Amino acid sequence: MDWTKRHDVALLAAMLVTMLLLAYMSMFYIVLPFDAPGWHAPIAFRIFFFHIPLAWTAYLSFGTVFVASVAYLRTRKPKWDIVASCSAEVGVLLTTLALLTGALWSKAEQDYYWRWGDARLFTTFILWMAYVAYLALRAGVRGDAKARVSAVFGIISFVFVPLSYISSRSPTSLHPTTPGFFPPENAITLLVGVVALTLLFFCLLRVRIYQENLRAQLEIIKEEMEESI
Repeated sequence: MDWTKRHDVALLAAMLVTMLLLAYMSMFYIVLPFDAPGWHAPIAFRIFFFHIPLAWTAYLSFGTVFVASVAYLRTRKPKWDIVASCSAEVGVLLTTLALLTGALWSKAEQDYYWRWGDARLFTTFILWMAYVAYLALRAGVRGDAKARVSAVFGIISFVFVPLSYISSRSPTSLHPTTPGFFPPENAITLLVGVVALTLLFFCLLRVRIYQENLRAQLEIIKEEMEESI
C-alpha cells in the first residue's frame, strides 16, 4: 500500500472507522438471543459478528485467487500471479481467524472446541489446508513453472469454497440453523461487520502487493548491479 496515495489513505481510514463501529455495535447495539431455545451462552453470540464476516472475506480471498489465476493463465502477466499469491496469504490468515472464533464460540455454547463430525468444520478445515498447500507449493517450485503451476492449483482448490459454504446444510453439520438463531434486528450490525472485514481484506491485500512489487524491484536492481560488476 502506497501511503502517499489518497485512495490508500481513504481505504485505511474507512477500514478503521467501520472496525471501531463494529466493535461498538457488537457490544452495545445488538439483540442477544436470551429467549431463543437451546442457547446456553448468549453472551458468546457477539463473536458471530466477527466470525461470519471473517468467513465471508476468506471466501472472497480465495475467489480472488481463482480470478487472478485464470487471468494469469490467459495473459501470462506477472501482476496476476502476485495478486493470486498475496490473496492466498490473506485468505489463509482470515480462514485461521474464522476457525479460531468459531472454536471459541463452540466451547462457550457447546462445551467443545472442535468436532470432526461437523461437516462445516471439516470442509472448512480442508479448504484451509488446500490453500496452505498452495503457499507451500509456491515456496517449493522454482523458475518459470512456479506461476503456471500455482495458477492451476489455485483454480482447482477453489472447488472447496462452495463445498464449505453449502456444508452447513448437511445433516451432519452441527452449526446452529434453528429459527431464532439470528434475530433479524442484528442484520445491520452483521452488514457493518461484512463491510469492515471486506475493507480489512483489501487493506491487507494492498499492503502485500505493495511489498511484493518492492521485492521484485529490488531483485531487478540486484541483478543489474551484479551484471555491472
